[in-house]
Amino acid sequence: MSKHSIQTLLATSTALAVCLIANIGCAMAAETPTADAPAAATGAADDQSTSANQAGQANDRQSLTTSDIIVTGSRTAEAAPLTASLTTTQPQSAISREFIDNANAASDFFELIALTPGVSISGTGNGQGFSETKATIRGFKDGEYNVTYDSIPFADTNDPTHHSTSFFPATTIETIVVDRGPGNASQLGQATYGGNLNMYSRAVSDKRGVMGEALLGNWNSFIGRAEIQTGKIDKWNGAKFTLSGQYLKSDGALTYSPVMSKNLFFKGVIPIGTSSKLTILSTWNRNYYYQSDVLKGTSCGVPTTGLVSGSATLKAENCAPTSNIGMYGLNYGLSNDPTRQDYWKYNRTDKTTDFSYLRLQSDLSEHLSLDNRVYMYGYTNNTMSGNTGSTIVTGYNTSAVPYTKNTITGIPGYNKLNKYRVLGYIGQADYTFGFGKAKVGGWFEHSNSWRHTWDFDWNTGAPNYDQKANLGTAATAMYPSVNLANIKYEQNSSWDQFQLFGELELRPVSNLAITPGIKYVHFKRGVNAMVNADSYRSPANTTATWTKALPFGTINWQPKTNWSFYGQYAQGMYVPDLSSFYTPSYDAATAAQSTSAAAAVKPQTSTNYQVGTVWHGRKVSVDLDGYIINVNNKIASATDTTAFSGTLVNIGTVHYKGFEGQIAYMPIEGLTLFGNGSYNYAHSGTTNAQIAKAPFSTAAAGFIYKHKGLRVSFSQKFTGPQYATELFTVKQSVNGVPTSVTQFTTTDGIRLYRISPYSTGEFAISQDIGEHFRIGATVSNVFNSRAITAVANGGTTVVGGQTYYAGADQFSFLPPRSFMVDVRVKY
Repeated sequence: MSKHSIQTLLATSTALAVCLIANIGCAMAAETPTADAPAAATGAADDQSTSANQAGQANDRQSLTTSDIIVTGSRTAEAAPLTASLTTTQPQSAISREFIDNANAASDFFELIALTPGVSISGTGNGQGFSETKATIRGFKDGEYNVTYDSIPFADTNDPTHHSTSFFPATTIETIVVDRGPGNASQLGQATYGGNLNMYSRAVSDKRGVMGEALLGNWNSFIGRAEIQTGKIDKWNGAKFTLSGQYLKSDGALTYSPVMSKNLFFKGVIPIGTSSKLTILSTWNRNYYYQSDVLKGTSCGVPTTGLVSGSATLKAENCAPTSNIGMYGLNYGLSNDPTRQDYWKYNRTDKTTDFSYLRLQSDLSEHLSLDNRVYMYGYTNNTMSGNTGSTIVTGYNTSAVPYTKNTITGIPGYNKLNKYRVLGYIGQADYTFGFGKAKVGGWFEHSNSWRHTWDFDWNTGAPNYDQKANLGTAATAMYPSVNLANIKYEQNSSWDQFQLFGELELRPVSNLAITPGIKYVHFKRGVNAMVNADSYRSPANTTATWTKALPFGTINWQPKTNWSFYGQYAQGMYVPDLSSFYTPSYDAATAAQSTSAAAAVKPQTSTNYQVGTVWHGRKVSVDLDGYIINVNNKIASATDTTAFSGTLVNIGTVHYKGFEGQIAYMPIEGLTLFGNGSYNYAHSGTTNAQIAKAPFSTAAAGFIYKHKGLRVSFSQKFTGPQYATELFTVKQSVNGVPTSVTQFTTTDGIRLYRISPYSTGEFAISQDIGEHFRIGATVSNVFNSRAITAVANGGTTVVGGQTYYAGADQFSFLPPRSFMVDVRVKY
């Protein structure tokens, strides 16, 4: 290939942000729909794959993240379920629409990235897609990395975590790119240091068409889908629209744990004149499910091995015979007994979400372009739940002094509401010049949230005044009045944050890109609570502000058109969550209550170093990387027997390092073999021990075969050993503010559960019948493994003055093997 051709390819790959649709092949490029998704540009390294599959929403001058461009150098790289771009500047796995379209149809966006190196999934116990899951990336849990949709960050407003069955089912996702790194300065979000899960919305096609699909599976599961594509409408200057919907219901794998969800999705792309384009998107989702809000798994009871000094590998058969697992087995979820708090009708969560944006992209000249996005999203979680394991309702006698507790037979329960609305704007300008490109922009976001938990009796529906209250004594003077004792918290909160960024991509030679950048973060969080969610249930009206400038630097060098090397340096900052306002300062001598001690919790900071290489050969595609991430002022929840349990504290440093790799091999046309693996070290600087929920290793392997409309695939994901739990204790405090925090070690005798390695597989087969029909089937957890995936702690006990985990531990397991068959019709 000539130098001019190489320059053309590189310019093209950095000038178009378009949709990655692997496995489609260049012969279908003309039929590829337009999407807010990354490009799949193929290079001349493969004689059969020389044309660029460019069908995107914008050019690279208006791309917001490095994930907006996926450049592949061969059919092998395109055919793999996971691939990395030749132009990437950080470890990356791009999941294609073809893979998403053939995975378990109920899968949520976390389950769709399960094969990614360094990723482990928990929370699948009710069946794949039938319960909220959580993904851990390199030991970073949900909330410690960003999730974006069309480059717009979204997350809860108390902490930046996510609900995988809300907002975006698989039908609304075209592709996903998991960037295992903070990206460039233009990557926006609250937790870039742990990586970015970037989703891109479904495509809008140039061709008119309709599609309907019906799926049936285990546990009376049903999924119905429909999609309409208008194609280009000439009288509207080529505008095009799509409308789709999904309905899902299932009894679930666990007892008395049904789920239901509905989704509507609309998107339009409207050319304005010859140099501008308006994108309109809106999606609405409602889902409900029956699951205890208190018990995060199935009760094990006190294991027969008793308290463990050091660590122990857990087995379900060690659970107490009187526990739910011991009596009912691994599939126990809820009961059908209205005298119990785990009666299924007492434990319902109902969620409604929406997400919308307007995006205007304009080319002002050959060199200058603007990109403006305004967006809005909302979340309402209305949960009804049993409260504890007791069948006694406790309440203060509110009509007489002294106030004393009454106890009557009843079913303690509560109503929890979490409702928020977020408004935001993202704007940027891109300017290209002879040997590079400059990008500047900013992000502003405002949120309003309302949260409460009200206690009541399920038998009568009357309030249950069971919280701590001011009983007219000095010892209870810090608590609110008795008439508020049914309110655990009643709280409004908000944030106003903005980020400003600038970066400069320099190309001193055509195959070398050097991109320094800087981002300024300004985050103001406030709380106004009649009853705050703290230990004293105090009123609160306060704010805290955190700011920092974060430098970035990346490099990508392509010595050959199908081979690249990259490096990255970046700093990050994670601001304290809303619970940083939950530790008030209280002076017992004067009974004076001050504002929250949020300022006492320092922002968590990080420094990332990463290097890697990507090679896309004719038959083999490989990428490898290594990383070191140092986190300071690590934020964690304190757990002890004092009033400060559950509050946020800084616990020192955590060091992450490891290496990862992906490989794909195409021995014959139509057959692709793939595999990947990772070694992940995530050690506390306090104890030098692996932190909880961070597998030491992960691996995946499988194949995809396609021939004349037949598609067959199998994948097996392996998750290495990990610790399930860890404790931190407050050793000292001043006026309620923690000043010294120590992590328990194995020598403290804490039951630090060790989860054994486990794996799960998925098989899928489908056949196209003519141009309009497809039939298929999916088998999840092919080998029916029932391994433990997580342990939540439901109680403690004290032995010799030391606190230990005890008998209310909650186990989560892989769900049983499941099947799903589908029929699709399209015109």
